[in-house]
Parts: sequence; C-alpha cells; structure tokens
Amino acid sequence: MKSIINKIKEKDNICIFILFFLISLGICLDIFIEANDEIWNFQNVYKMYDGFKIYEEINVIITPFFFWLAEITFHIFGANLFIFRLCHCVLISVLSLYTYKILKKLNVPKSLAIFTISILIFQEFFGLIRGCFNYNILALLFCIIGIYFLIEEKTKNNLIIQAIITILVILTKQNIGIYYLLGNIIYIIFSKNALKTKIKEMLKYISIIILGGLIFILYLLMDNNLYNFFSYTFGGILEFANENIIFDVPAIIYMIGIISINIIISIFFIKKEIITQKQKENIKILLIFSVVLAGACYPIFNWMHIMIGTYLTIINIVYMIYLLFEDFKEKIKKIVTIINIIIILAMIGVSSYSMYNWISTVTSDEYPYSWEEPFFGGIISKENYEENLKITQYIQENEKNVIVCSNKAGLYMIPLKRNNGDFDLPFKGNFGFEGENGLIEKIKKMENTQFLISNNEEEDIYQESKKVKEYIKNNKQQVGEIGDFYIYE
Repeated sequence: MKSIINKIKEKDNICIFILFFLISLGICLDIFIEANDEIWNFQNVYKMYDGFKIYEEINVIITPFFFWLAEITFHIFGANLFIFRLCHCVLISVLSLYTYKILKKLNVPKSLAIFTISILIFQEFFGLIRGCFNYNILALLFCIIGIYFLIEEKTKNNLIIQAIITILVILTKQNIGIYYLLGNIIYIIFSKNALKTKIKEMLKYISIIILGGLIFILYLLMDNNLYNFFSYTFGGILEFANENIIFDVPAIIYMIGIISINIIISIFFIKKEIITQKQKENIKILLIFSVVLAGACYPIFNWMHIMIGTYLTIINIVYMIYLLFEDFKEKIKKIVTIINIIIILAMIGVSSYSMYNWISTVTSDEYPYSWEEPFFGGIISKENYEENLKITQYIQENEKNVIVCSNKAGLYMIPLKRNNGDFDLPFKGNFGFEGENGLIEKIKKMENTQFLISNNEEEDIYQESKKVKEYIKNNKQQVGEIGDFYIYE
C-alpha cells in the first residue's frame, strides 16, 4: 500500500514538473533580444565559456555558483540563448515542483497547491518566467528546498542539510544567503529545545558553514582570485546599495500590504488554540523565513525583486487561509478546481501561441542566427539586427580598440567574443573596491581607444555611471556618430 501511495506521489511530481515546463517554454522562448538582465547574465556566462575568468576579467558582483552552473551547461549542451532559456524553463519547473511539495507536506489540497503555483508564476503577467535565467531565482529555489526539508520530520541530519543549503544559497547570491542563514539562526533560537541543545545546534550549524566558507576561500587563493572576488562581491556593495535604490510605488504598496497581512494572521494563529502544535510549528517556520527573505527586495524595489522576496509570504498566507476555511475544504476544492482549469488553460493557450510564434520565427528564411551563434533562439526585429550588425562590424573592422560604454555593450561584444571588463556593464557598484574613480583612472591610461557613448540619455539605464560618461565627454574628443552612439577618442 505504501509503495502504491509513493508511486502516485511520484506521478504527481512528474506531472507538475512537465505542466509548468510546458507553460514556461513558449513564454520564455518568445522574447525579444534586448539590453536587460537576461543579456547581462548571458554575457558574463558566455565570457566564461570563451575562457575569460570570473572576477579577474569579468565584473560579476554576485557569488559564482549560478555562473559556474550555466557555464558547465554551455559546455555540455551548447552555448546560445536557446540553451540559456531552456535552463530557465527547467529552473521554473523545479521551483514549481518544490513549491508543490511544500504545500502537499502542509496537507494543502492538490487543487489549491496548483492554484498557488499558478498565481506565483502568473504575477505581473508571467513575471518569474519572463525574468530570465538568473541567480535570484536559483537562490530562491535553494531556499524553498531548504524549507521543504525543515518542514519534513526532524532527523539527526537536519542541521547538516540546512547548513549545506545555506552554503549553496550564499554561493548563489550572497545577500539572500545571509538572510537564509539569519532565518535558521532565529528558528533555532525560538525552538522549544533546551538552551544547551540550542547552543549545540547553533555551533554545529555555524561550524559547517564556516568550514564550507574556508574551503571556498582556499579555492580562490589557489586560483589567485581572492582579492578580485572580494573586490567585486563586497567592495562595491555600499556604492551599489546607495546608488541603485529604486522604488516602484505600486510594487512597494503591494509588498508592505502582503507582508503585514502575513505577520498579523501568523501571530493570530500562533497565539490562538484553534490549530494543532504541528500546524503552529509550520506557520512559525514559514513566518520566520518569509520575513527575513523579504530583505531580498532591497535595494531594487521593483516587481521582479518583490515577487522573489514575497514568494514564501504568499505560500504562508495560502496555508493559513486553508486552515481558516478547512471545514469548507470540499466546497473550496470544487471552486478552486474550476478556477485552476480556467487559469491553466489560459496559461497553456498563451504559451502555445508564443511557441507557435517562436517556431515560425526561428524556422523562417529571414531568421538571422544559426545554432553556432550565441544569439540563436532569441527574437529580433530586422531593423535592430541590422543596427547591431552595423555597430559590430564597425568595432571589428576598426584598427583602434572600441569600447561601448553602455548597458548595450553585450549586444555587440557577445558575437565578437570580446571582453572589456568593467566597461561592458558600467553600472554603479559594479567596479569593485576602486569604484567609479578606479574606472576613470583606467581610461586615463588607455591609448589608441575609442569610446561609444549613448547619444540619447533618456534611453540610459538609471544604474549606469554618469560620472564615467561625463569624464569621457569632457576629456575626449567627439569624432563621429554611429547608430545610437557618439564616438569619442
């Protein structure tokens, strides 16, 4: 009987993975190539694939696990945008699967669990899917897996599992890792164990993380990359936090509202004797981690970061709503099932249409990219392709070294397989210990070099260093114009 139940559960898990993979696929593939997070991440991974060294030659400001994983994937399956986007579909599907496993572990009905996943993914019109393959979602996945094991029955290996998960999160994105570590520490402190047991657990947990950190530092030392790592991942952190704060007012109102609701309802359930101790424990776990992980929204308070920062908050709210209306679960189940069918059919419809559009585009005679080219799989208009090609050819044929000091640099440097380090992503906080002044010092020493600066400041990304651009404009001579750029030398 037990084996039959396990087989049914396994079948459910496979179905959830396949369902959300298919939903993700069309939506993820049918996206235009633009200068955004996807291209910036893809550019860094592609540079590593081409042999450039992270931190030493590439200004990555995030801990390296995502970039290692993506680079390995490129070496195995091929290095192009299509593979990059397929990886994202797999990531979304695994995230959906473990969200489902958490909700099932909480005894939330299958129909409500699927509805919850659909809502989490559907936010901001498929926001998580359109958010591209990135370290934020990978770090979130590790957090969700860790919380799944925390909700599992306690075992003697639970602290070891949590420590390993914490190391993985820190190595994927340092700030989310710190929040997850903090969540575990708070959970240990507020556990019902005796003080002596709490101290032992804390020491064991922290010791494993320190050991993992020392191994990583030893690796960086042997790779002669320790200074560069700390320079980029921590050296520019204050500059990044102070200079790149952004507030999307509707998103912040949503975040404050949903976090407040989460805290208020959680406290109500924990204090009242209307649920079991096990259910209170589940709410306590979800409350602690949902509150600390909300810190992932800082300093860029836009929908993408807020969707990630409040992901666990929504899971906890759904769980508490279910407990509140548990007596009506059969009626709720029927209503949610009908809503599920409508939502899933709508999502499959959107994905199918997008998939048809993508296939029609990449199989047409006019499609400009082949499998061997890095941008294969991406959608691009004829006008944009020709514009990019013009600038790429100008750089390639120029006797001087041409640096595109813009967020658009990846559109040209990726196909050329070139690397200009900090200049390829000239964002405040991306220049390590030396900051913007350090990059200006590099410019002073450059000879036989041209700089391309955007001729339309309104199209610049708010994160771009105006100080560096102003230095180029004030100390170099404008010698021409090409596409959207002024040429300085």
